Amino acid sequence: MNKTSSTPPLTLDAAQEFLREQAQRIDIDPMTNSVFALTQTLFRDMEDGRASQAGLTALANEVHLELIDERASRFRAQHAGADEAAAWAPLLSRLEEIAKQGFDAFAEAIAQERGGLVFTGHPTFALSTELRAAFASHVSKPTKASRARLAKLIRADSRDWNQAISLYGEHEEVQTALENAAHAQRKMAEAILKIARTSFPDRWRELRPAMPTLACWVGYDLDGRADIHWSQSLTFRLTEKAMQLERYADRLGALLAAHGKVPGLSGLARRLAAAARLTRSHAELFAKDLTDADNLVAAANALTGHDQHVILDAAEITAVLDSAIPAASDALAADLIAFRAEVAAQQLGTARIHLRVNAAQVRTVINRDLGLETEDRELGRVALAELAQKARKSKPVNVNFGDLFMEQSTARRQFMMCAQILKHIDAGSVIRFLIAESENPATVMGALYLARQYGVDEMLDISPLFETPEALETGGRFIERLLEEPEFLAYVKERGYLSIQLGFSDAGRFIGQVAADMAIERIHNLISRALAAKHADVDLLIFNTHGESMGRGAWPGTFEQRFDHLLTPWTRAGAEMRGLNLRHEVSFQGGDGYLHFATPVLADATMAAWGVHIFKPVDEASKTDPFYTRTDLVWDFYRALRAWHERLFVNPDYGRLLGAFSSGLTVKAGSRPKRRAAGPTGPRSLRAISHNATLQQLSVPANTAAGIGSSLQRETERLVELIDTSPRMRHLVFLAAKARGLTSLPALRGYASVYDPGVWIAHARMMKTESGAAAYRAVYYALRADETAVSINRIANLLSVDLRRFDRLTAQLQDAPSTEERHENRLALHVLHAVRQALMMRAFALAGRLPRLSERHDASARDVVNMIAEMRFAEVVELLSEIFPRARDQDTPLQALTEPGSQTRSTSYGYERIHKDIIAPLDEIGRTLHGISLAITHAYGAFG
Repeated sequence: MNKTSSTPPLTLDAAQEFLREQAQRIDIDPMTNSVFALTQTLFRDMEDGRASQAGLTALANEVHLELIDERASRFRAQHAGADEAAAWAPLLSRLEEIAKQGFDAFAEAIAQERGGLVFTGHPTFALSTELRAAFASHVSKPTKASRARLAKLIRADSRDWNQAISLYGEHEEVQTALENAAHAQRKMAEAILKIARTSFPDRWRELRPAMPTLACWVGYDLDGRADIHWSQSLTFRLTEKAMQLERYADRLGALLAAHGKVPGLSGLARRLAAAARLTRSHAELFAKDLTDADNLVAAANALTGHDQHVILDAAEITAVLDSAIPAASDALAADLIAFRAEVAAQQLGTARIHLRVNAAQVRTVINRDLGLETEDRELGRVALAELAQKARKSKPVNVNFGDLFMEQSTARRQFMMCAQILKHIDAGSVIRFLIAESENPATVMGALYLARQYGVDEMLDISPLFETPEALETGGRFIERLLEEPEFLAYVKERGYLSIQLGFSDAGRFIGQVAADMAIERIHNLISRALAAKHADVDLLIFNTHGESMGRGAWPGTFEQRFDHLLTPWTRAGAEMRGLNLRHEVSFQGGDGYLHFATPVLADATMAAWGVHIFKPVDEASKTDPFYTRTDLVWDFYRALRAWHERLFVNPDYGRLLGAFSSGLTVKAGSRPKRRAAGPTGPRSLRAISHNATLQQLSVPANTAAGIGSSLQRETERLVELIDTSPRMRHLVFLAAKARGLTSLPALRGYASVYDPGVWIAHARMMKTESGAAAYRAVYYALRADETAVSINRIANLLSVDLRRFDRLTAQLQDAPSTEERHENRLALHVLHAVRQALMMRAFALAGRLPRLSERHDASARDVVNMIAEMRFAEVVELLSEIFPRARDQDTPLQALTEPGSQTRSTSYGYERIHKDIIAPLDEIGRTLHGISLAITHAYGAFG
């Protein structure tokens, strides 16, 4: 520390060397904390004038650039080096292998529905659109200019952008991603036809490929939010329809320009353009204030009048294309078959709709309107039977927009909206009806009853979402019980498949990510067995929803590894053995997820990798994986790991760790609130993304890295053997090990020290002036009753014990991770945490220097310190600017006064010194801390 006292470590290299030197002291002093040593050095240097806040900001920006550059390198590798030919090559190779099996096998393979991609509106829009665009450009083609662009945007103040995030902005962003995804989807169709034309020159025109579906719930997800009016959802859908019809018209126009006029197609192009214009006019009407009855009537009558130019079903388009294909030239026929595949996949929207509600919203209708209780312990047996009978006898009722306007129940409103969409917007597009937090089969049966009541059951896929601890345990029996009801089984047969959804994010929040992965795989297989046992000749559609970080289900490697992690080779092999076709869907969530489709090149690589996944043959080796034969050891491990995380989740210290100041470390990243407005408090109220984001900001991704070390301590040798011999177990432990590499207890303990009253007393003793000591004592008085430091240290101690055990376990593996490499790789993160902690201390010290505040302001200096303790910098700056207004500029209307007055009015009537010395620095600290929060996310590959 003395070495650097004359030269502050304000470059990344100097700061990292300082950390290395400090770390060497741990053999002498086991209480050494290299991160907080750097924190205190930077803080003292600022206080003594040897370093400036601007210098620390520059250091943070330097680290930010390194981290985003490293993230771009990983992203580029995941996307085949951003090389289009390299991206498509594996899929072309696989298609050639299928073609060798003959035309019938090829035709069946490409016509089979295999699943698709779902674009969700999860709040991962932390990076500004400009920064994400620059990132995608740097991934696609890294140059000095692209890196300079990143550096410029990193230095920009994006706080206003984050605060302005809205549902409309999210919807606009997802449309760009979907457009690139559709372009990649078309490339896949062209790849299929390229192989077919070579392999089957006489029969390829018979082929009708089924493309991966594209779906979206941005603007349609009402789980945990009440700010999306039904008219907004309808406006979005009409806008999407207009956009898609315009694209179809443009696509057909381009084909005609390339191949010449074709009877029937020219008329279709004109009709598509007219239908697009009509739909635009409908969207404009629905975008008005529909709480005004006159506006509602005008919009509803225009839409339901079914103008002569309206197109209500994509079958109207595909029928014309089908009639044109036989007589078309080979080149045009191939283009038309690809175009037809796109229309069949998207129908009359840019994506298929995923509506989402919470199980509680469906239960409310059942309990209130039907007088049925769905919470009895026998999995709702009585309610389930009664609802099945009601569903069987239910007769569809007619609804109009007046009914939708008057209905107060969220669940009923969603079913009514489905009816109106199918009648008046898009009759051929299946709608997914997702029920979050499903724990009771009666809820699903209630949804089926309501679907039948509104006549939408034939086009609605009712899908329970299993994500809670209860659902993870009972999900298999849940579906078994539903399938025992003839009415539900008949519904599944009618649909042709059973739809389920698994939530990796929330499951990982409750029981830890590794245990959640195991539980979800178990549910996959239990449901697969239950459905196969019914011999119903239907598919199983599994929608695995997950985020982009390890803590929310994303594998930190190749796409092949990622997709196999979500739906394991063993699960696929088991389904094939039972004669059950699986349809697999995965999510790309929010801004981080959309990055995979930010440019055509990235979208191509993502779609090509998905194509390899869905066409991949069963992995026979997975059948002999000891993970699936050593069930006694594996499930003892699962139960111990799950129990460890469940204890952590209810630990009061863990609750305090995730509250108070730490929630202020995350930024606004979406239009959806961080916490649920109603329901439980504590960690359970924190949404999965916010939960994970907070752990990232504290440098302890505990829900992924922790718990394994404390599981089966007496079975270490057997566990090591299993990890070394089982690909599945090795992948799970590798996931935890990767998270372990990004875990830093010194950084976590550094935050405890910032909030430790004793630290502030120690600094007060060092001060040479009484005014300086008084400022630090003011912080001490504000923090002395706060339990933040105590709770952080308790959690750090708990994790320290567990992670030491985990390190000892992994050290015995054949491919043991390097401890030295882990320490070296996290130095940049340590620098960021030290800079942040130093600036937090600086903010405390500045607040401690505030003069006594007048009682008329209803706030004290201690209140300001407490606000800073909760990281509420914007509020602090606003409050202090109100209490201590700046001097008014001389160029004001007051200059028109003719009576002589004081010539020093501008300084005597303002608080310029307080603005210069306290308020402005606090605002700059808030800005820098915002940037640091963004920088840290790059190390984890995502926000949350």
